[in-house]
Amino acid sequence: MTFSVDEFGEEYKFRIGKVGYEHCPPSKGPVSRVRPNNAWHFVLFGRGTVITADGKMYKINRGESFLLYQDEYYNYYPDPQDPWTYIWVELTGDNLEAMFRQCGFTKENFHKSLNEFDVYVELLKSMKESFDESDVQQMRTCAYLILIMSRCIEEEREGKVDFKVIRKRRQMRDILTYMNNNFNLPLTNEEIAAENGLAARTLTALFAEMLQITPVQYMNAYRVAIACERFQVTDMTVAEVAKWSGFDDVKYFSRVFRKEKGMSPQEYKKTKPNEDAFAWVKKKEEEVMGSK
Repeated sequence: MTFSVDEFGEEYKFRIGKVGYEHCPPSKGPVSRVRPNNAWHFVLFGRGTVITADGKMYKINRGESFLLYQDEYYNYYPDPQDPWTYIWVELTGDNLEAMFRQCGFTKENFHKSLNEFDVYVELLKSMKESFDESDVQQMRTCAYLILIMSRCIEEEREGKVDFKVIRKRRQMRDILTYMNNNFNLPLTNEEIAAENGLAARTLTALFAEMLQITPVQYMNAYRVAIACERFQVTDMTVAEVAKWSGFDDVKYFSRVFRKEKGMSPQEYKKTKPNEDAFAWVKKKEEEVMGSK
């Protein structure tokens, strides 16, 4: 059944082919193909990766939507540690690219964060539950889809949300989480970037823009915070704490520690200052999430 909508300043004719819900297992392999139709995805949980025909890689997280365009090649798959769950709707019709642009999507910028995502989730669930092949149910499904489109268009027109900034904040959040969880490994900029679907220079530029420091400076500061916590609650030696914190070289650890804390590890171990070892880290994380 084809629907004609002219509520957005232009007339759009489209047909809903399918509506689906998919919870991807961690072992699910990549889907690689040229799309036979437009497929609009909404990530309810987890995250995944989409690779476009030109080889660019994009990490997609909960609360984001991505649109796979008809006749375009994509390779997409779930994150093995936190696989995504999404609702998707297949669309065909006339003038759809213009409609998608009003919603904030283009072939070059095919994913975006959605404001007040819980509201979208309720509409998406209703849309999924209402779908079947009968004309009456298709009309109900279309009504929910139009509400979803209307929200996207309203956000885009009113500029309530800077989606680029939100996307960068989420990227930084994921990057910092990865670095924090792997502080004891000899991470390089290239490894951190690759794990998060970025080039090394893009990673460096993102740190400079969002935190005004380099990835190495953040990693050293986080490791020093780990070391301070060890000194506060254990009797580990300086060498043991250095290794525990991710420093292979005790002399380098001592230099970095003195630069960060204004005293040597030995002095800190002896005095055991009563402080929040992670205060600086928390401040930087607040900056990433826009609290300041």
